[in-house]
Amino acid sequence: MRTDYSRSVRLGCLAAGVDETTLRERMEGSPIHLTADGRLPAVAETLGVLVADLRRWPVPLSLEPGREPGRLDDALVRHLVETAAGIDPDRPLRIGEPPGEAPLRLHVGTEPPPDVAVAGVPDGNGARLRHAGHAFPRLNAPGTGLGAVLTAAMLAGEAFKVVAGLPEGKFHATPVVDFCPVLPGEQPGTAVAPPPALERVLLGGGGAIGTGIALVLDLLRVSGELTVVDREVFEKPNVTSYSIGTLADAAALLPKVRLIAARLRRIEVNPFHGTIQDSIEAVDTGTLPWPRTVLGGLDSIDARHDLQRLHADLTLDGSTGGPIGTTVALHEALPTGPCLRCYYKADHSGRSAEQRLHELTGLPLARIARGQEPLTEQDLQGLDDQQQELVRQFLGRPVCGLINSAELGGGTDDAFRPSAAFVAQQAACLVVGAWIARSTGLITGPARRIEYDTRFGPRPDQMTDHWTPAPECACQKDADLISHVRETWRTRG
Repeated sequence: MRTDYSRSVRLGCLAAGVDETTLRERMEGSPIHLTADGRLPAVAETLGVLVADLRRWPVPLSLEPGREPGRLDDALVRHLVETAAGIDPDRPLRIGEPPGEAPLRLHVGTEPPPDVAVAGVPDGNGARLRHAGHAFPRLNAPGTGLGAVLTAAMLAGEAFKVVAGLPEGKFHATPVVDFCPVLPGEQPGTAVAPPPALERVLLGGGGAIGTGIALVLDLLRVSGELTVVDREVFEKPNVTSYSIGTLADAAALLPKVRLIAARLRRIEVNPFHGTIQDSIEAVDTGTLPWPRTVLGGLDSIDARHDLQRLHADLTLDGSTGGPIGTTVALHEALPTGPCLRCYYKADHSGRSAEQRLHELTGLPLARIARGQEPLTEQDLQGLDDQQQELVRQFLGRPVCGLINSAELGGGTDDAFRPSAAFVAQQAACLVVGAWIARSTGLITGPARRIEYDTRFGPRPDQMTDHWTPAPECACQKDADLISHVRETWRTRG
């Protein structure tokens, strides 16, 4: 089984405005070299995520272990080599200086070598990035797993701008970045405390954002109990777009809920292999505990509306989207409003999901009706060039799996959007950051919507809105019924 880079390459094609062949050749000729200070807190976690994120692109990748006193531990280096091999054994992580063309150099630490383009470091639950010529301040706190994932995702985002060759005006190379997803208006490292244990928490969706949330929870060393809901299996295209999972997991067609359960080593996971609607019915019959907090990583409006029908005390929804799929957002939803139906308006066009899939891909409705049959080369016949390009990357997958696909739906409209781990991880960091802030009382007050485009970076002074409930929404019109359902589930325990 060979690694499928179609989704990560597609993101670059849309961002750079070039065809897939051109973009892939550009990436294959753009080496990236990593260095790090082995004495840095959370350096292992940061490098682990960064190496995986960069290996999910077809770029030459190398790592310099360094010299004492900051040399990387041999066991860590072996782990990083194994991480890269699990994603693509044909493109190993090279140890030592790369040959040939001068690479893009990235550093994890506050004192980068002089030829480094961008350096990053976790500071508490946040990240600090500096381009060449800009010094780091004194760090406020040791890096956490959340800070490590955010730092790695942002460093990968800086690399993406270069290796994809984004044109002027389509990105911003911010020379100084200081951001904390727990307290977006504060400096990183402020008010860092151990995260609480998970109690009556449900994760809805085990896709790109859901696996990102799982990665952050694992590296934060969170304990407790978590119900994970997803109906799909982990497949080959997911290897280069999700935050966890290997080619071996894809070959085994491991259910996504099992993939996440295996990664969350300190959490007692209740894997629920089904839809959100199935989980609601299980809560209603008492076979699944009613969650008080819901973390969302779903990819369709309908699924998000179903998630709201769990009527949890707090729902934290993460999303990716925007013009090319690089925008990340957090929606804080309450049973009294604003709820996810306030944020995501229903599609009243009357078109079924099958009809929308037909309009997007050109696949005949009769073929879509045979949903369990995998797509083959024969299905490309009769499609135009653009439709063939879109459908080709899903060959071998059942049609039914495409109806709510993040790569086809994007969660908010019918436009095609690809996946990229470094983007989904930043959405996941917003979700976990909000969970920490709300569950510990660091942030109170009205529900927030936080959004930024990863090509331009977070702007803490411009990225947060406070939403109010929509008067016509079910959370307002059916408030008494929702309250009754919540009380019934609460008394049932």
